Amino acid sequence: MSTPAATPFPRAPWSLQGSALISVWRVPLDALPVAAANGARLVSLGRQALCATVWARYEPGGTLAYNELLFAVAVQSSGIVAPACTVGPIWVDDEAAAAGGRTLWGIPKRMGVFQAGSSDGPSPGFADGATASMTVDGRRVATLQYQPPSRLQVPVRLPIWTVQDGDSGPIRTRCMLRGRMSRGAARWFFEPDGPLSFLAGREPLASARLESLSARFGV
Repeated sequence: MSTPAATPFPRAPWSLQGSALISVWRVPLDALPVAAANGARLVSLGRQALCATVWARYEPGGTLAYNELLFAVAVQSSGIVAPACTVGPIWVDDEAAAAGGRTLWGIPKRMGVFQAGSSDGPSPGFADGATASMTVDGRRVATLQYQPPSRLQVPVRLPIWTVQDGDSGPIRTRCMLRGRMSRGAARWFFEPDGPLSFLAGREPLASARLESLSARFGV
């Protein structure tokens, strides 16, 4: 019996472009579904971890074009002075993006289905007041609605690291994000029996939209 060929994916680094919605959370340590990778330690406020959800749309013109929803915990790791995180639950809607994330950077990407409630068609969609949802195997995981209170945008240039567990030790990957950020209000809804149920009923500390996003991963 022949072995199925692995899904091909682009070599690092990846250059992606699009937009993203980022929310910051405090989550009790005993409710976290993911631990810091080996060689890293959680960033905590008392008995609560500092975490983030990111809902991104990477558009044609970059290395790949796909949608993504992830949950990550902030970590500290020796030798890294920039912000760092360990990525936990994460979904994309492109097989190459999933395979590349797992193989290159140890990020446990799985497949999901993304849908927006706007006329733009299937996409996360970050138009004011737009509603987006993500399902896995036909079951809804998360729904998001975003409303910016202000049009003020601030240029952002932010290096960030991911620290993931690997077979031979921690996999530390440097990323560079650029774009224009505006603060806003995000309404998240998580299914109580889904993989992000630990966030159900919670409110984020802050949310922001990142537009004209240029992201380079593995640099």
